[in-house]
Amino acid sequence: MKDAIVRALRGDAADALVTLAFDHVLAMNASQFIDAESLAGTMAATLKHSAASGQADEWIRGRIAHLKAAVPAGTLRDHIPTEITDPMRSTITLPVTPNREMVGRLLEHGAVENLLRDLLVGALQGFAKRLRPSVPGADRAGHRLKSLKRVSEGMLGGFGAELERQAEHKAREFVDSILNTVVAQAADDLCDPSKAESYGRFRGHLWDQFLDTPLADWGTELDKIDPELLISTANAAALALAARPSLHDELKSLIETAISALGDQSLQDMLATVDVSNDWRLEAEKRAVIIVRSIAETEDFSTWLDTLPLE
Repeated sequence: MKDAIVRALRGDAADALVTLAFDHVLAMNASQFIDAESLAGTMAATLKHSAASGQADEWIRGRIAHLKAAVPAGTLRDHIPTEITDPMRSTITLPVTPNREMVGRLLEHGAVENLLRDLLVGALQGFAKRLRPSVPGADRAGHRLKSLKRVSEGMLGGFGAELERQAEHKAREFVDSILNTVVAQAADDLCDPSKAESYGRFRGHLWDQFLDTPLADWGTELDKIDPELLISTANAAALALAARPSLHDELKSLIETAISALGDQSLQDMLATVDVSNDWRLEAEKRAVIIVRSIAETEDFSTWLDTLPLE
């Protein structure tokens, strides 16, 4: 009996056995294939071990070093198929009108306000300088101010500079008084339905620049980020997550929710839903048959058969 089994598995029986196994697995649904309790426990234990051991730090350092050394030439557009970039661009450029309150909250930030303030103050000062020659007597006043600036000592030595400081101060006061209005107007403009198409084209422009920027330039920009800071941040987050008492239950809940969303679909039904070709199975079965036959050739398999009550 033992010899018959070995001979069969070394021959055509391996093909039939693999096909039977694939049919059985594909007929199973997700709830049979995945045990939420066991998977959640494995994931939680893996996360805790990885966060505590520090092994992930070295792995991340190695990946970063590898990516830096393996940056290819050209741009992202050169390496991403148009079947991906073109639909993405079409989606990005759609004339969508964003939510006004959300945009307002995004713009109400110190960095945006400082940028607008500097731009407006600079514009006002530049405008004032351009108007100065057209004011009657401005030339004479300008000569006087130049004369005053040449005075290096005495009470009038800094008079010209003081006038400039006062002018800048007044400009900043005026800008501060209208800054909230300017930010609100900017948010209104971004959410104006009549300008949705224009901003869609702008997003398309940003996408094109993202794709057409040389990868070497992206690498230079990424080098400005301290990898150790990223690693320490990721490690701190992982440690905090691993220390959560409810981690196992939360992972289990997420897995059960995902399984529940699949319903009673079998794995074969799921593959058919996403229109996956059966070509993968033909190749997978060929590889599986090779594995089964190689196992049947081993002495360990023969020894295992000896333990079975075949007679």
